[in-house]
Amino acid sequence: MARGRTQANPAAAPRRAGVIVADDFLPSDLAEAMRRDIEAHFADPMAHRADTHQVWNYWHVPQLYTYLRTTPDKVIARERVEAFMGALRGWALATLGLGTATWPYLSLYVAGCRQGWHNDAVNGRFGFVYSLTRNERRTEGGQTLILREGDAFRANLVRPIAGGGLYEAVEPRFNRLVVFDDRLAHAVEPVEGAMDPVEGRVVLHGHLSEAGTAVAGALRPEQVAAPLAAALRAFVADAPARIALYHGPLAMRLTIGPGGTVEHCAVLLDRVVHRDPGHADWEPLLAQLIDGLKSVAFPPADGETTVIQPIMLGAPLPRRG
Repeated sequence: MARGRTQANPAAAPRRAGVIVADDFLPSDLAEAMRRDIEAHFADPMAHRADTHQVWNYWHVPQLYTYLRTTPDKVIARERVEAFMGALRGWALATLGLGTATWPYLSLYVAGCRQGWHNDAVNGRFGFVYSLTRNERRTEGGQTLILREGDAFRANLVRPIAGGGLYEAVEPRFNRLVVFDDRLAHAVEPVEGAMDPVEGRVVLHGHLSEAGTAVAGALRPEQVAAPLAAALRAFVADAPARIALYHGPLAMRLTIGPGGTVEHCAVLLDRVVHRDPGHADWEPLLAQLIDGLKSVAFPPADGETTVIQPIMLGAPLPRRG
């Protein structure tokens, strides 16, 4: 399946994008205030107290993880973290059709810290990493490494390949959001250089997943729910065995006119994959789903209604809590 990457403008995100990079994600005053909180936390080290500074978990899993992490509101003012989370949820819903975001970790990487290769296939649909790292720093490394999709062995039988040919390396630039399919193998390049924490890689990170149907406009959610659910049930009932072969998130955006007809039906996100990369039956199935959604009759209303509908194929995420 094709893989995409977009910069800055979420509206430009290709629907199959497995990696999205959004620079200048937050308003600069908010991002800078969050960074000031981090620098204030580490300032004047001789005055650090147990109640304010013994908050970091040194997380070391041999061959896999080595870094420090904490709950971000122990270092950054909670209202600023909540503002970030509000911006993230709104962006994720509009861009990916995913309206749930986990409360993040704040993680710090100084010299020697890293993450080994792994995926987070049961933790979310997409992972997010938001960087508060200085652009000018006395360390190097800390890039988010994301394995490129496809069969690297068969695609490179007669040519050498290394580094960026196998994975994408995204620098932890200040105020940069990186979002990627949680099923993709990823890692963090080891950090080298100064041990000063303000010179390290500092990021907020967590996971995005579905939050049900989002409805905005003239119709009430309960007026949309029944006709939409009936259309989705009909789609599954028509080809259950074929649908069962696929895995991944799909999100649709519908525009419903005042008369109750679907005026526009667009694919917002399509990260649906088959175990066999040569399988070519998904596009006809997707076209069948779109035709079914376009034919749904909703109640008339006083104006337009926009509906974002996430559809998850394959195994559900485990319940946590």
